[in-house]
Amino acid sequence: MKGQFLGGGNEVGRLGFVLDASIHKFLFDYGINPTKPPQFPAFAPKVDAVFLTHSHLDHVGMVPWLAKSSPTNVYGTPPTLAVTPILLYDTVKISTIESTSLPYERIDVDNIIEAFTPIEYGDVVEFKDVTISVHNTGHLPGSGMYLIQNDKKVLFTGDIQSIDTHLLTGIKSIDTDVLIVESTYAGKEHPPRKDVEENFINSIKEVNERGGVAVVPAFATGRAQELLMVLENTDFEIWMDGMSRSVSNVLLNHPKYIKNFPRYKKMLKRIRQIRNNYDREKAMEGNVIITTSGMLDGGPVLNYISQLNDPKHGLFLTGYQVEDTNGRMLLETGNIDLAGVITKVKMDVRFFDFSAHSGHRELLNFIEGCRPSTVILMHGEKREELAKEITGAKVLLPKNGEIFEF
Repeated sequence: MKGQFLGGGNEVGRLGFVLDASIHKFLFDYGINPTKPPQFPAFAPKVDAVFLTHSHLDHVGMVPWLAKSSPTNVYGTPPTLAVTPILLYDTVKISTIESTSLPYERIDVDNIIEAFTPIEYGDVVEFKDVTISVHNTGHLPGSGMYLIQNDKKVLFTGDIQSIDTHLLTGIKSIDTDVLIVESTYAGKEHPPRKDVEENFINSIKEVNERGGVAVVPAFATGRAQELLMVLENTDFEIWMDGMSRSVSNVLLNHPKYIKNFPRYKKMLKRIRQIRNNYDREKAMEGNVIITTSGMLDGGPVLNYISQLNDPKHGLFLTGYQVEDTNGRMLLETGNIDLAGVITKVKMDVRFFDFSAHSGHRELLNFIEGCRPSTVILMHGEKREELAKEITGAKVLLPKNGEIFEF
């Protein structure tokens, strides 16, 4: 077999992987980095099928381009295929508003949706000499890894989470010959989740006690819903804005992909959903606002920062901040780009590690449990940190564009 990363090989984001299985070619994920301007993967060759691991933009944001270049079936779990159009249409909308270049248009989103083909966990897609099955990764509702089988087994993970959370059950290892696995947190460990949750809740209380509101930027899929569950046993007045609200409502249609759906449904009924500017004014008098975007590169969060840029209010980041995003700029400099103006953020900025990615030791344990003879590390800025601790297997660190055999 041969492989090539069109993006996301030696970097986090814009992932696209082409697997050449002799008779067939498959594309796994095809994303963009929502930076300003956006960063795209290399153009994909003609393939026989596309498989999406989950609905984050850095894994699906380039898929509409395929509708006009090499139309084919696009496989994913029902939650992935239900949420992905929300992100894609929003990407086109933002591109139009900001006059940024995008290699596809709204009509291409319409067309690629026609190619969406749902598959459930455990389902097998058969080709002439290859079978491909999908399995839970614990990353977000509906996220899946793909086991490709012919004369050998190849497992492509996408993003993975090892621990059980309020929302999801963590990933389980699968025996494979070749493991293609993400390495976002190579060299880094996550603090105990219970400690993070307690600190998060106490920090909101701190902000509220001094008369402020906690603004919580969160990824619309997965992170926003997990935070709702974390706040379940508090008496906070919780508001939700932006795409987080839309995605949360869509996931109501997919109960078997959420670990404790009755709790989730009850929590979604409890919160206050923001639908207009009047609601936004009221939300700023509440306790906590969960809103998009998680990396501060668009969405209602920028409006909240503009209006609440005062030390009494909190701005609580909850996830990985990709290079060249507002969120990374904030963590490194204390500033963000606000409507083209570099602005000092005076709010009480804190970071809480609610990552939906496995940490360094968790990645090693997952890799060991899969018992591969070859490990291919992707989607990481510090892959070498992980590679040097992998034993009993050949380790490959391919760069974007490099064609390699395994």
